[in-house]
Amino acid sequence: MSFGDGNPTFEELMEVVQRQQEVIELFEQQIEACRIECVKLADESERKSELFIEMEKTEEIMKNEIEFLKTGNDSKRNEREEKITDSELETVGELRIKCKEITFNLEKLKTQNAAQEVELELQRKNNELLRLELDSERQQNYDGKRKATVTTESIQKDMLEKCAKLQESQTKYQIDLARMKSELELKEHREKQLERHYEDIMDEMKEIRKEKSSAMVKCSAMTSEIAELKTKIQQLRGKLPRNEHDIEDMNKLLGDQSHLIAALREETKLLARKLEGDSRDYR
Repeated sequence: MSFGDGNPTFEELMEVVQRQQEVIELFEQQIEACRIECVKLADESERKSELFIEMEKTEEIMKNEIEFLKTGNDSKRNEREEKITDSELETVGELRIKCKEITFNLEKLKTQNAAQEVELELQRKNNELLRLELDSERQQNYDGKRKATVTTESIQKDMLEKCAKLQESQTKYQIDLARMKSELELKEHREKQLERHYEDIMDEMKEIRKEKSSAMVKCSAMTSEIAELKTKIQQLRGKLPRNEHDIEDMNKLLGDQSHLIAALREETKLLARKLEGDSRDYR
């Protein structure tokens, strides 16, 4: 049932409220998706941080190994000098043999040291590349987090504003709905009153019609009776001598009949006007 040309129906209001609820649920799903993405980014950043720490530990171990090798070289060099000092009395041949052995061992240590230096340099370069990649990933992760935070805050702000507007609209619709329900109940009550009033008027109109019909019958009967009386009077006037007393009585009778007819006509007019007024009020 429509309450007016500019007012929505109850079904339309309920459909608007349902659509508002669906919009709110959609916003909640978007916020949950943003939250899950932020958690994933945080986990990935933590894994890369652990990798960087492991690389730093590896680099420290390599440095310790190089330092150990350098220390070993210095120790062997000192031992060689001591042996030369202790063996000054040995023969030149033995010294040459020992010198060759020491030189061979030294070259071997130098070769190992150079290989380890190359390996360390490669490890350093790899570590540097990994560090740069990690820094880039950290920056991207930071930018992603910041962007996700800004996006999440913007979505939350927008959602809160829309939720507030939807809540305000829903409250307004509920108020309008309650008001229209009250108006509908009032209109239904008035319709029932009008129906009862209409039934009362129709009953009264039936009674008035009956009274009018009765009055019309009486009026017609009186008119016929007066006409008969007039005819009889004319006949009597022609037959009887003109007695002033009889004429006066006859005129009085005629006057009474005329007053009665006038009263009946006036009553009929009043009934007709009342019937017309009641019909106009009902319309």
